[in-house]
Amino acid sequence: MLCSFIVNECGTERTGLTAVIGAFQAPLLRYAARLLNNATLAQDVVQITLVKLARRVPPAEAPTDEVRNWLFKVAHNEAVDLIRSEERKKRLLETYAHQRDCETDGGLYADTGTDEQEQTVLDCLTVLSPLQKQVVLLRLQQGLSYEQIGAIVGEKSGYVGNLLHHAVKALAAEVKRREGEDPHVPA
Repeated sequence: MLCSFIVNECGTERTGLTAVIGAFQAPLLRYAARLLNNATLAQDVVQITLVKLARRVPPAEAPTDEVRNWLFKVAHNEAVDLIRSEERKKRLLETYAHQRDCETDGGLYADTGTDEQEQTVLDCLTVLSPLQKQVVLLRLQQGLSYEQIGAIVGEKSGYVGNLLHHAVKALAAEVKRREGEDPHVPA
């Protein structure tokens, strides 16, 4: 078991929170720095951990094994939370940067993720009625169920399925016509 007191440079005994901080601050910093690979963030983690220690009820009176274990567990959890938070921020910044890259002058977003076949199908959407176009886009691009699409367009799910069936047939015919595979299919 660890000593129940720490002697500082002057030779006087430190007790309570001061003794605990003196005994565990440096090991916690080393541990957090290794976890985070960042000394500055490690200082933040240790500071939060020590603040939680100060607020702990009952307060830590001495640097015991139990207190050490609790401190390292709290430091670990804080480090993991910080890593997750940093990753969320990174993903949000990447998403924002991607959106900014895709943004056009008119405030609309350019569709940068389409291949040639998908672009051909999107160009053929002009042969569909507005309702068919809406249903196709909600199903294929947004992945919504028939029930969800029906709720959006104000139709029953069975009718949504019927609209999709006829829209897909019309799109297939138009794609074939534009690609010259079957010139006898009317537009």
